[in-house]
Amino acid sequence: RPWNSRPSGYNVEAMDPIVVARWRALCLVMLGAFLGMSVVIYAIGLLPGDGSLHREVLLARGTLAHAIARWTNHGGRWEFLGPAMIVLLLWSPIARRRWWLWCGTLLLSGAVEQLFKLLVGRPRPRGVNWGFPSGPVTAVATFVVLMLYVLSRERVSPAARLALLAVSIVLVGSVGYARIILNAHWPSDVLGGVFLGGGCAAAAAWWDAAHPADHPRTRTAAPDIVRIGG
Repeated sequence: RPWNSRPSGYNVEAMDPIVVARWRALCLVMLGAFLGMSVVIYAIGLLPGDGSLHREVLLARGTLAHAIARWTNHGGRWEFLGPAMIVLLLWSPIARRRWWLWCGTLLLSGAVEQLFKLLVGRPRPRGVNWGFPSGPVTAVATFVVLMLYVLSRERVSPAARLALLAVSIVLVGSVGYARIILNAHWPSDVLGGVFLGGGCAAAAAWWDAAHPADHPRTRTAAPDIVRIGG
């Protein structure tokens, strides 16, 4: 057997340049936007519109939206994202193949978020703790983009893809809204978390798409016959 051959029960994926280019572009745009925001916020503090939008959201405190936000706030925490990642790994063979990449990306995005909190040093609306970027929004944005990438590689109906895309947008938006109405973050903290989490996840998707791996497939042909003695 040639040195570069594969067993007949394995399928060799081919790299799709279009997919690689798409995720590379998303990664560079989102991380570039995050770095740009970080520099501006470090230099001037609040962005234009931060204060007015924050005040508008706080007007809804004490309403049903405020009560719902107390629950949706958990969507960016590990008690939700941990089980959600386990469900994704159980459901998707493609996700299980490189589980370490997806889990590591979640941890890495959290570490980068903490680093930039220290580097930028902008306080939250209340208290003295640093707030840019939002940790829960970074985490949920990372998970959502990773999930959408895995979903794009699985055989899923267009209707299911569209439904999960809508749920993902609502999830990120509701967590971001909760962080503002609970007076934990400025709006730009939320936007920075979206850019950072989405950019980190897109980087992982870019790497995965550029490094296709062998994976088992269902055998449809008879196994190779090993002949002994000619």
